[in-house]
Amino acid sequence: MRKHRIGIAFFYHESHSFSSMKTEMEQFRNEGYFIGDEIYDAYSGTKTEVGGFLDVLRQAENVEIVPLLCAAAVPSGVVTTETYSFIEEQMLESLMNAGRLDGLLLALHGAMVVEHLFDPEEHLLGKIRGILGSDVPIATTLDMHANLSEKMIEYTPLHFGFKTYPHVDMYEQGLQAANALLKQLKNGVKYYAAFEKLPMMPPSINMRTAEGPMYKMIEWAKQVEEEEEVYNVSIFGGFPYSDIPMAGASVLVVALNPQKGKETVQKLASLFWSVREEFIMDLPNVKQGLDMALSIEDDKPIVLADISDNPLSCGSGDTTELLREVVNLNLAETLFGGLYDPESIEACRKAGVGNKVSLLLGGKVSSEFGEPVQVEATIIALSDGVFYNSGPFNQNLKVDLKGAAHIRVGKMDILLIGRPMSANDPEMFRHIGLEPSTKRILCLKAKNHFRAAFETIVGHIIYVDAPGVASNRLTTFTYQHIPRPIWPLDDIKYEVELRRKETWKH
Repeated sequence: MRKHRIGIAFFYHESHSFSSMKTEMEQFRNEGYFIGDEIYDAYSGTKTEVGGFLDVLRQAENVEIVPLLCAAAVPSGVVTTETYSFIEEQMLESLMNAGRLDGLLLALHGAMVVEHLFDPEEHLLGKIRGILGSDVPIATTLDMHANLSEKMIEYTPLHFGFKTYPHVDMYEQGLQAANALLKQLKNGVKYYAAFEKLPMMPPSINMRTAEGPMYKMIEWAKQVEEEEEVYNVSIFGGFPYSDIPMAGASVLVVALNPQKGKETVQKLASLFWSVREEFIMDLPNVKQGLDMALSIEDDKPIVLADISDNPLSCGSGDTTELLREVVNLNLAETLFGGLYDPESIEACRKAGVGNKVSLLLGGKVSSEFGEPVQVEATIIALSDGVFYNSGPFNQNLKVDLKGAAHIRVGKMDILLIGRPMSANDPEMFRHIGLEPSTKRILCLKAKNHFRAAFETIVGHIIYVDAPGVASNRLTTFTYQHIPRPIWPLDDIKYEVELRRKETWKH
């Protein structure tokens, strides 16, 4: 029997239209750029989408894996034209050189923006279709914050969005995509996509799936997946920092019957619209957040999450308003990190462990959100910044911070890192000898993903909306290309409300 040759590929970036930091080739090489067999070493055994692809295909009979190209960069500003064009060219070249392919598994984000392209994932899929032809099945995985467009659905109905935030089901969605593709190839299963784009762009701070409106949506999605002829449901919250015409929330139903898909997607879209106001949260500023933290008695660390500078929301990781306040208070048993500051790391390396050094911390990339903070620091430890995530978020994945330094300023500890990286895994601190669970206050450059690994070791969590490019206040951004009107920026009626409402048990 002839083997089914299935390609696997990965092209991943979440792009912030208002960030001053452009994303270039260096950022992809720093996070992950693997060609051909290098993919096996990078992703085998990891709880990632590609790890899921590999596990399914390795267990399947009469399947040959064809590793193509995997490229990922930490969220930041828009991808430069030169960088995107290079990676796209490499991706398409790997496809053309692969010989006959019977299927393709492709991990995408869904919120990439390029200098010259609003919807690069759609553009890439169109190019891939041109090479593979219309009959070769393609299945993708997508982030829950994807700004999905109608055109993406035209290229393939098989898109599988994450159902968790923090994203701890990336591996499971990789399994889903691979299994669906194999069912189409081996059993002739035919899939239909039903898609509904909503005129809303909710802030992502309250999209956690443990509670709140997105928890409700995911539970409803799981309910309808139990119904006959519904194969999969994806709820996309969208990424509100991408200033593009396809920004916003959407619902995608993969069905075995087109009419069932249409009915289901309209029902879920109506429910999504009905819970929209629950996504809005008022957050304390830095001083209010610190006052709250100091007033709380807790036997576990209290987290102050600097959400507006979260690198996984495209923050620079070096804003200083929270840092300045904490340094001024000189709080004991306090840990701040990771602060992106390669210049200060280099100064620490020159001075050496155990010595004192004068530093200007942070404020070098995004000085508009706070000037550097001058400190006298003692260098406690230095490292190369390489560690492996303990998970569950991106479990076992290798992380390279491009250097790290543990410094002590007064009574508090600070972790400096060599590239912007959210503090989502305790190993970021533990690899250099810092134990976050022993602190009274943790000031983290993070948003929601850190909860997956930290919730078992921390107590109260306070979101702080300090100045930053990933502010929760969407009215601070000067949008030019998003569809208007759109909630919450505009007061609008959504047409699905006018449709005949079907009975639905909440």
